[in-house]
Amino acid sequence: MSNAMHPTPFVIKPLADLVKQLPALRHQALKLAQLYADGSVLLTDETLQSMGAALWQALNIDAEFNAACQQANGQILPIIVESDGAEIQALPWETLYHPVYGFIGSNLAFTLTRRTIETEPTQQELDKGPLRILLFTSLPEDLDAEHERLNVEEEQAQIQEALLPWLLKGTVQLEIPNDGRLSILQELLRDFKPHVLFLSGHGRFVHQPHADEAPYGEFLFEDEAGNKHPVRDQEIAQVLFGSGVQAVILSACESSKAASVDLSGGLAQQISAQGITHVIGMRESLLDKAGILFARELCDALASGQRLDVALQRARSIMQTPDGNGHNLGQWCLPMALSPHPEAALIDWDFEAAAVEERKPSEFFNSILLPPRFIGRRMELRQYARSLQSGETRLLLITGAGGQGKTSLAGKLAHDMATRGFKVFAWNAQSVAWRDFAMEFVQALEEPRRERYERAENKTQELFDLLIEQFNDRLLFFFDNLETLQDADTLQTTDEDARLFLGYLQDEGRARCIVTSRWQIPDWKGARLPLARANYGDFLQVAVYRKVQIGREQIRRVYETLGGNLRGLEFFAAATRAMDVKDEDAFLAALQQTEFNLQANMMIAEIYRHLSADAQKLLARLPAYREPVPREGLLKLGVDLPDANALLEQIIAVSLLEASYERRWQVVEYQCSSLVTDWLQGNQKIDNNKKWLSVAADYHLDLLKTKRSALAQAITTHHALRRAERHDEANRLTLDYIVGPLTHVGYYAELLARWLPETRNSPDRKTQAEAIGQTGKLHIHIGDYETALTYLKQSLDICRQIGDKAGEGTTLNNI
Repeated sequence: MSNAMHPTPFVIKPLADLVKQLPALRHQALKLAQLYADGSVLLTDETLQSMGAALWQALNIDAEFNAACQQANGQILPIIVESDGAEIQALPWETLYHPVYGFIGSNLAFTLTRRTIETEPTQQELDKGPLRILLFTSLPEDLDAEHERLNVEEEQAQIQEALLPWLLKGTVQLEIPNDGRLSILQELLRDFKPHVLFLSGHGRFVHQPHADEAPYGEFLFEDEAGNKHPVRDQEIAQVLFGSGVQAVILSACESSKAASVDLSGGLAQQISAQGITHVIGMRESLLDKAGILFARELCDALASGQRLDVALQRARSIMQTPDGNGHNLGQWCLPMALSPHPEAALIDWDFEAAAVEERKPSEFFNSILLPPRFIGRRMELRQYARSLQSGETRLLLITGAGGQGKTSLAGKLAHDMATRGFKVFAWNAQSVAWRDFAMEFVQALEEPRRERYERAENKTQELFDLLIEQFNDRLLFFFDNLETLQDADTLQTTDEDARLFLGYLQDEGRARCIVTSRWQIPDWKGARLPLARANYGDFLQVAVYRKVQIGREQIRRVYETLGGNLRGLEFFAAATRAMDVKDEDAFLAALQQTEFNLQANMMIAEIYRHLSADAQKLLARLPAYREPVPREGLLKLGVDLPDANALLEQIIAVSLLEASYERRWQVVEYQCSSLVTDWLQGNQKIDNNKKWLSVAADYHLDLLKTKRSALAQAITTHHALRRAERHDEANRLTLDYIVGPLTHVGYYAELLARWLPETRNSPDRKTQAEAIGQTGKLHIHIGDYETALTYLKQSLDICRQIGDKAGEGTTLNNI
């Protein structure tokens, strides 16, 4: 918290007729405003300094200011520009430039805010913490995709990253809806009760409205269809009246602009007039990247307990940091604060914070690859995010072509619910067998319920009932890539237990479930979302984020040709990167004649054709892994190839592998996408030499023994050993790594039915004896002592035959 503030602010009260005396100030300010409006001109510090120096000279307050600085004696000196004159407030005071201290508005020895007239502080009891921050973003669908689409995902990520330490300490709470309707803002003001509201999006100041209308400010919310819904300043101010919000930060262009003849018009001015203690708006048009930098630093400072004016000064100072090209964007002076009492706190910070455990994506989605950042799909999020959380929608089936973003959208919905306290079970049907996944259910059960599960006859039904009982209405199932288990003719799920579980979900309606599939599910009883193409703005944003190299004049045609398919965008960029313009046009023309799955095949074929022969060899071996693995695992498959690392780089560079960050083990993992694997399989390009299956098994075994001694890794390794036909090792691994943990969680029936039968038939007599003995012990657990004795006697006979004295003693003890 700030503890070096001078208690007496230095108040600047410009002469009421200053602009009349010095009309050049107004002309210079208008010229500066025009430069911001133009947008193509890079504003230099020299330009801002000229404006700021003229303002300082016009004030003629050097003696008083020097005295105030001496009295501050090293403490931060608050500076307030006070005037109720519209012409005075229209001047860019944030550029104020002192010949010694430089820009007052960014010098950390000061703070700079504004107010109209001094008022007595309102005596109100502040809320105890934590500090509640609402980041409310509006991104209408019908914005100009190339010029108006804001990078809201980057802003959200930056703010979340800045606030993470404070969120975990429990001193801050953050709410980020993906719905920009005014009605949702009203709901959140009522239910979340934020102390700080970030209103992020597009704003404008209407200088010349219809006849007999005064100038006004407005903000673009989203309407029910997701399109632009302009709302005027007075209506927004009324919504905020009596809300308890202490600070409103308007991260929107021209949000603090007002007419030079009337202070009542303007978004920030109207909100401030409603009694909101602190209001920050932007005087002119703000660049997206500057707004993101501002929001991150301001949030970090506020979360640390700083006064708002100190936090604002820090944010302005950070905005002066040159961009990647070494340019200062000239945006730092745009944030303008209206605050009658800058010293007013946002909350009472004297409270006992309750630490919060970090909820990481890998805790919920360890078998599902999700992109590092979710981009777009505001319409779908607006339609389903809140209804899933409330329970209005309980079942959601997302269908669509491969590469359209089904998994990403479902993962975003599921992850948001997980962070709200829902227990999420996530299953990738493509890479994990239902039986293996269902173990997570049993492991999650509390002890008494595990015992009930083991005694049940209909275990699938009982398991479902017990999960509902334990997690009540805070339970979500996320089933991804279900098409891998659907019959191509009937579309029915072929795994009987998975089909039954899905049936219970639909019939009972007691839990929430999100399913993704390329196909429909017969007789689905919930909501259906056939995923349409991503809008063009999202398509462009993905292209920028993933650094796709396609010319601006070509990318719209690519969008139309691929139907907005985001995975296809990466394939296209990789397939055409060696083509000239003529060949690229011809390739696009050919793609236009085919549907997406064939398009994907054409693009993958073109990418494959340009790989080196050795890179093709390595790619052909990668499907030996059925699950995401770290880079070192993939390199094991290329030990006989020259510079396997460079070959792998070739493959990664052309988007043939999907990557994700595995937070639990803190490593990036890779996997062939289903589209690539299908193409390799269909074109007989997969290298089916069992040698590579064995290499994959060795790598999983090494992970299990050295880095990941977890049940999930043991099961993965077991399957890899079976695929490599290394059954003796698989049997041994079952006894050493799987039987114990599953016995501990009461998974007796599964062990008896699935894991031990094959191990009992092991040609290794010692392994056989131990497996038979373990079978006897499990029958003891379930109370079948007669059967248990039969198995234990068999185990004892083998131990005596092979001279295994330790095994004989253990078995006798069990008997």
